[in-house]
Amino acid sequence: MSFDELKNIMISLGIPESDIRLDAHREDAGLDSIAVVELALVLRREKGLSVTEDEIKDAATVADIAALVAAR
Repeated sequence: MSFDELKNIMISLGIPESDIRLDAHREDAGLDSIAVVELALVLRREKGLSVTEDEIKDAATVADIAALVAAR
């Protein structure tokens, strides 16, 4: 999955596009605990990726999340 695909998913979760930058810290990009759960659900159910909430929470930046999903 590309960064653009991840970005589109995050936008669909209500995160402002301007907050979604590769260098943004996870929480600064709007990924609070609820958004992390929602993102993990979308990645599993709609994209078939095995990504857990804990893995997303452990990611420091949006770039780390993008690398995580790209590896799956």
